[in-house]
Amino acid sequence: MGAAEDRRRTKIVDRQFQLGLAVRLLLVLTTLFLAGIALAFLPSIYVLATTNELKSLEPAAAEFLVLHQRIWPAALLSMAGIFFYVIFFSHRLAGPVYRINAILRALIEDRDPPIVKFRDDDFFQPTADLLEELSEKMRASRGNTAPGPGGNPPPGEAK
Repeated sequence: MGAAEDRRRTKIVDRQFQLGLAVRLLLVLTTLFLAGIALAFLPSIYVLATTNELKSLEPAAAEFLVLHQRIWPAALLSMAGIFFYVIFFSHRLAGPVYRINAILRALIEDRDPPIVKFRDDDFFQPTADLLEELSEKMRASRGNTAPGPGGNPPPGEAK
């Protein structure tokens, strides 16, 4: 089994891209979430900061208890779920990009590119069709009829 087949089984195909995407998305969502929390609790913060009478302080303090007991655990679980979903989702992006890079690398090195095969649920299916068409044209212009395994020339033409 080659390196390309091994990468199809793992969900982290391109660590830098996939983890970078997940971290950036979490940072944006966390910032938006914290801004929403700040807006929701701003009236309570104002009451706590400006009032000294006990009847007004009790509801504001109760709102902060709700924040700590219910909202933070739910937010942390949501963020973890979003992180793992982004890793799963980005697999459909990173896999095709990895495969496209392998094909382009083979073309740059003047080798026949490997057969273009994306998973059914991957993005960039039209790009895979275009790359297959390009690979066939390049093989035809070189006089090769079929690619060898891994994109190498057929055995009779190896140098």
